[in-house]
Amino acid sequence: MVKRKKFATIKDVADASGFSINTVSRALSGRGYVKKETKEKILRVAAELGYTRDCTASALRTRKTHLIGVVVVDNTNPFYAEVIKGIELEARNYGYTILLVNTDRNYENEEKAINTLLQRRVDGLIITAVQTRIDDILRLVHQGIPNVVIGARFENIPTNYVCSDDERGGYIAMKYLLDTGHKNVLFLNAQKYKYAARVREQGMRKALNEYEQTLENKIEFEVIYSNEGFENAYETFQMFLRRMKKEFKYDAVVCYNDIFAYAVIKLLKENGFKIPEELSIVGFDDISFSSIIEPPLTTVATDKIRLGREAFKSLIKNIETGSISQIILPVELKVRNSTKNRGNGNP
Repeated sequence: MVKRKKFATIKDVADASGFSINTVSRALSGRGYVKKETKEKILRVAAELGYTRDCTASALRTRKTHLIGVVVVDNTNPFYAEVIKGIELEARNYGYTILLVNTDRNYENEEKAINTLLQRRVDGLIITAVQTRIDDILRLVHQGIPNVVIGARFENIPTNYVCSDDERGGYIAMKYLLDTGHKNVLFLNAQKYKYAARVREQGMRKALNEYEQTLENKIEFEVIYSNEGFENAYETFQMFLRRMKKEFKYDAVVCYNDIFAYAVIKLLKENGFKIPEELSIVGFDDISFSSIIEPPLTTVATDKIRLGREAFKSLIKNIETGSISQIILPVELKVRNSTKNRGNGNP
């Protein structure tokens, strides 16, 4: 066993292991090819010596800190928790560490988060943007600061983004309901300033227009809007139910996300509605609890881990080459027991 040193250097590891400083540097940084057996020996010797990487010195030499800032609107939401996990998994593969800041869906918090992370000299930013304003995104683009936006696209701004195919998601959700005989559909949507809210509604209307061209009877479709979060969705839907009183005519409710759907299911049960016997409920995102709530939720599923992984890889590409990546990931409808075939749909 080699003797442990108080402040071991790369040269100490090279001397003790018998390999060159360049080989040791590649093995310890995780960048560049090193044979598996060689890397294992170098890492073992480094651990025995008590070597720790001097990040400050490395940053001065390479002008890189190998830190990535992640700005997220709500890290308590299971959707974003899985996205963050995907980012972290990919970051480890590239030898990066993430610094996470939560904005609580507040634009001023988002601006402060970006400024704070840039002061920490992160190499780039991954952002789930609040979207009430986009001045901060514009500034990053104009200043050439590497960044990737998750879940949003901005017209006329050449941003890197990774999104789910939200328009397709709205389309397949509505088409499924129409094909299973639903005639009165309500969409509990998020506010229209959100990209996903707009395009999901567009997808639903596209499916509706295609369907109505083949029918004499018009399908009833209404949209109401809520701020995000379980409590907001519950309150918005509660107010809607009170306005409707006993005239609630809908046989299906599509929700902007699964959190909205949980709020709707809770409120409907409290008011004596039977799901899916009287009402079908559809969500978006397929977060971790959606298959185990009662009834299990029919939802438009997206791969959250992949969203995070692709965002990180896009950011690294932007950092290294300056290229723009714009990625749209596929979605699928997972049919569970919160919906019911009511017959008389498309033949």
